[in-house]
Parts: sequence; structure tokens; C-alpha cells
Amino acid sequence: MVGSHFQHNSMTANCSNDYPDTSVLFSELRADFPRTVLMAVACALVLACLAIFLEELVFLHQVYHGNGVKVRKVATILGLYPVTIVMALMALMAPKISFLLDLFASCYLSVCFFTLVSLIIDTFGNEARMIEHFRGMTIQTSLPPCCCCCCCILRPRLLTEQSLFFFKLCALQVAVIRPVLSIIAAALWFDGIYKQDLTSPASAYLYITTITVISALFSMYGTIVICRATSPFLKSYRIGVKFFSLQLLLITSTIQSLVFNILATHGIPGCIASRGPAVRDNAFNHFALIVETFLLCLLARKGYRMDETILPGPTPREDLPGCDNEFGHAHWREDNYGAIENNTIEIESTKLN
Repeated sequence: MVGSHFQHNSMTANCSNDYPDTSVLFSELRADFPRTVLMAVACALVLACLAIFLEELVFLHQVYHGNGVKVRKVATILGLYPVTIVMALMALMAPKISFLLDLFASCYLSVCFFTLVSLIIDTFGNEARMIEHFRGMTIQTSLPPCCCCCCCILRPRLLTEQSLFFFKLCALQVAVIRPVLSIIAAALWFDGIYKQDLTSPASAYLYITTITVISALFSMYGTIVICRATSPFLKSYRIGVKFFSLQLLLITSTIQSLVFNILATHGIPGCIASRGPAVRDNAFNHFALIVETFLLCLLARKGYRMDETILPGPTPREDLPGCDNEFGHAHWREDNYGAIENNTIEIESTKLN
């Protein structure tokens, strides 16, 4: 009984949140069949995702031959999934550098949001044509996630050059802020003072994570406003599928990682041998990210697997006097209200005569 108690204390004492070296990790895999199977499944999903991406590149060059700008922008977005899944697999195999790999993947993701906004604007031709398409119409701005805290000031407004610039800025700022924060975090990490601690007010990780999440939410907001406003005019372009594949990856890569870090600070899951909660949560997070990224890769393929050169273009606004659906919300123009009032007056005059 005493020996059993001593053995338990020894295992607890050896429980560490330090990430193991790759050599140690692979030596343990040989003796752990379930983990070996999971690693093989992860490698198979990564190879499948890379094969899908290569097939998509061939398709893009065949369909948009001669339109290099279109090919580059779509390939940038579709390349997000193989980049993310490869970084997650490398984080499983080399957990000591998982922090740097996650930073690289998150920076790439931030660029893709602005690229999607740019693609939507290109569908109308350019910014001037897009603004002309919405001339006299208001768009809904009380949308998540900002509607939860700014509902009083987010009212329907006209889409003008200034408002479009603001929504573009919301989508673009994360592509600047996140790399800057990543460089700061990497510098602190190399100096050994960057620890994943959300409980200490003196922890740099707490403030960098908070700013990163706020920046990501504003980027999501700007993209949501533009996607929902333009979706009724671009129904055949599958804007909803294209956006949700990005949005879900942002949630799984950012919010999911934050949840696992919170669990690790509370000792969940418990230690196994010398592996502490932080090490195990890191492995769980990246394996789940591999599975989720592969599924979102299939969703993104559905969204972009089309020949947009044969599509008729944005629906004329005359065919949409008002739209209110799950993707967008636009109000009638003021002259339409005036026409309705004039018709009402004429009807009343006819009745009196």
C-alpha cells in the first residue's frame, strides 16, 4: 500500500507541461498502438487535403485561363486549408514548435478574410460599380458579433464609398494586427517569458490573446456585413458557402484553441505518465483541427467548384425591390416609398370623385 502510494506521488511529480522532443514522442508512439492509429489517420487526412488542393489548382487554371488575378485570389483562399492542416500535423509531430506553427496558420487565415471581400467586390467589377449597384439602398449593419454590444448605434445605412471603406478596413485590420502580435509573441516566446497563462494579470499571453480575439471578431463583422448585403444579388455565386467555410475555420482555430487552454489551466484532462494537461490538450486540439479542416476543405471545394465566367453576373437591383433573407437585408429606395405614397393619393382621389 505504501509502495502504491509512493508510485502515485512519483507519477504526479513527474507530470510536466513541458512539450516533449520529437525523438521522445516517436519512441512513445511505437509502444502506444491507439496513438499510432490516430497519427496515421491524421496523415491520411492531410494527404487527402493536399490532393484536393492540387486538383482545385488544375481546375482553376483550366476555367480561368488568362485571368491570373482571379486564380491567385481563389488559390489563396483554397490554400488556407492545406496550410492549416499541415501546420496542425507538424504541431502533433513536433509539439515544441506548435506555438510558432499556430502563429503562421493564424496569419494566413487573417489574409483570407480580406481576400474574400476583394473577390466579392471584383464580382461587381470594381468598388465604383458595386456602390452604384447599391445606390439609394440601405444595408443592415446590426449583425453578429458586434450587434451583441453595439446594437444601439448599428442601424441600416447607405452603402457609400466611406461605409464600404470602413467595412473593408474591419476585414483588413486583422491582416496587419495579427502578424504584428505574432512577431511580438514569437520574440517573447524565444526569450522564454511567453507562457500560455490566462489567469495572471502580468501574463503577456492574456493581453495578446484578448487583442487577437477582438481583432478577429471585427474582421468577421466587416466580412459578414458585405457578404450578407451582396448575397441576394450573387445567389448563384454561393457566397454563403464561401464565407461559412472561412468563418468556421476561424472559430475552430481560435476559439477552440482558447477553450483547450482554459481547460489546461484547470488541469483538464488529468496527467498520464509524464504528460501534463497542457501537453495533452495541445495534442487533442491539433488532432481535432486536422479533422475539422479536412471537412471544411470539402465545404470550400463545393463553394468554389464552378465556372463563374458563364454566370450572368450580379442580379439587377430592379429585380430585387426588397430582399430580406438569411444572408442579407436591403430596404427599398426612398423613391419607391414616394411612388407608393403617390399611388395611394391617386387611389384616394379616385374614390372621392
